[in-house]
Amino acid sequence: MRFSHVYVEEKAANYPLTREILKKTEGAVVIPIGHYKDVFDRPRQDTEAQKKDPALILAVREGSRIFKGAPVCQSFGQRNFYYSSSVMNCLFDCEYCYLKGMYPSSNIVVFVNFEDYEKDVQKLLEDGPLYVCASYDTDLIALNGLTGLADRWISLAESNRDLLVELRTKAAPPSLALVPNVIYAFTLSPDAIARKYEKNVPSLDDRIKAAARALESGANVRLCFDPMILTDNWQEHYGELADRVSQMIDLNKLTDVSVGCFRISKEYLSSMRKSMRNSEIAWYPYVIRNGVAQYEESTDRQMQEFMCERLARYIAEEKIFTWN
Repeated sequence: MRFSHVYVEEKAANYPLTREILKKTEGAVVIPIGHYKDVFDRPRQDTEAQKKDPALILAVREGSRIFKGAPVCQSFGQRNFYYSSSVMNCLFDCEYCYLKGMYPSSNIVVFVNFEDYEKDVQKLLEDGPLYVCASYDTDLIALNGLTGLADRWISLAESNRDLLVELRTKAAPPSLALVPNVIYAFTLSPDAIARKYEKNVPSLDDRIKAAARALESGANVRLCFDPMILTDNWQEHYGELADRVSQMIDLNKLTDVSVGCFRISKEYLSSMRKSMRNSEIAWYPYVIRNGVAQYEESTDRQMQEFMCERLARYIAEEKIFTWN
């Protein structure tokens, strides 16, 4: 993606990563700003219009940078489960993405002070092994050509064997670094869901092939069938997806798979509905349980059980994780 405008926070101006990114965005209008929130958090933004031509914001992340994992996220049995946001927002445009409710803007913020993230990780490692999901609030692999931040997280893991890093993606990279304590997690949706709700995303076949290449190279690969979206003939769509993936990948070679239905905090859903007036996803009549908007409990259970049973034809059940 080419950016027509790049906002540069005063504190970020002299960082090496800022200079690298500005070289890659030559031709864009560069606008100095005092603080990234002056642009990112301004009121009454049209987030749906911004998605078509987002601006890039280069900033310094102060305060907290590594956070305890949220209850709606899967920990895969890891005790010290954290996530981190070295980028805010994503190149892709998935209608069901919780970022649409989380952020007041569709502009992309890159935090250029990765050295501070490294220090934070080192501090947390003093208390023992650490599991960090580094790509929840963005797709670092999709943005790696611009930012190099996926590479930085991979290098950090390579030099700290007690650090396990997950990089989740909908991209289809031609190759990925082979590091024993990095997990590449590919999110997969049935064609019918991807075509309807996932804009700018590589095709399902391309994503499966990318996962297969990574697996064949010896990388740790996780497949994420999450979020499952309730739609007409969902059993047919998700059953076909499981069968199709099994024909292209030996699922028993995977690190694991995750299964989960769509869910989002009630606050994020409220924000989504304000900006997405015609969205089937945003305006579905969810139920609220423990502050989380989700499908009826019986529907949620039926969908997850269906997918788990279908996947169990091809992969050991102990490698199948669900979010609840």
